[in-house]
Amino acid sequence: MRFKTWCMLAVLAIAIAWPVHFASAQEETTETTTITTIEEDYACPASVEIGFSVWSDYIFRGINFSEYPGEGREAFNYQLVTSLGLDIGVLFGEAAGTCGTLHIDSFWEWYEDQEQLDPVHGGQNLQEIDLTLKYSYNIEPIMSTLSVGWTHYKFPNHNDINTHEWFIGVDHNDAWMWRWAGYDGDEGIFNPSFTVYHDVDFAAGGTWFEFGLSHAFIPCENVTITPSWMIAYEHNYYSRLIGGTDDTNRLATMTWGLDVAYDITELMRFPSDWGTVGLSSFIYFSDAMSTTMEEGVITDELYGGMALTWAYGG
Repeated sequence: MRFKTWCMLAVLAIAIAWPVHFASAQEETTETTTITTIEEDYACPASVEIGFSVWSDYIFRGINFSEYPGEGREAFNYQLVTSLGLDIGVLFGEAAGTCGTLHIDSFWEWYEDQEQLDPVHGGQNLQEIDLTLKYSYNIEPIMSTLSVGWTHYKFPNHNDINTHEWFIGVDHNDAWMWRWAGYDGDEGIFNPSFTVYHDVDFAAGGTWFEFGLSHAFIPCENVTITPSWMIAYEHNYYSRLIGGTDDTNRLATMTWGLDVAYDITELMRFPSDWGTVGLSSFIYFSDAMSTTMEEGVITDELYGGMALTWAYGG
């Protein structure tokens, strides 16, 4: 913003000092063209996204963190996510994406019946706070985005189970695979992704693998419908979480999802240069694999909710 202000002042000074014998109409045209060029050349390296959502349950890797015996009516979960992205290339005067993007993300989760869920430690409704640092880079020759990062999990009512993990993942745009079928679009069809998470604290040595597919359909203006599917495999993850030492390698859970998003920026008459506002609803089914269900580690879960998001830049 400071850069743009100085540029505008410089242009104004040039316009004032321009030779008087030029026609005023020509001065206005020149000034407008110059300012427009500067506006187009300027690129902000930062992007921000904030989302607030309400969920029927909080399910993480197949585990329900918001269910207790005799709960009856569902007590809601409230979640707040924030994301700050910084394009390193733009920051140093290069083209967008040339040096990758640094992300600083946070996750906050509150549960209405925290005291009922954990009478001993449930002193506050704020159940979890996560901080994630991530670096992502788009590898254009193979149409993939590589991400590496670290996440710290903090449980305010249960500090003895705080933990952190490292992860690495790849998201692939598979549009090229379907050229033989006459598809000439830029968006992927199944958009496969694969991510590996490795815990190095509370569940030290536990590793979680995820493979997912998704596709965004746009049936009409401002509406996006995204079905998704994900299957997870675990190595010593559940056993380390519950204090066991067994060597486990097994399929953990399969999750089916459907997200319907509506861009309400125009509907709310939100200024276009202030970003975009979106409203979405979603539903998921977490299908526990046979071995994990038989051992009582996790069960099938059906859950969903609604979210309101604001995004700027990027």
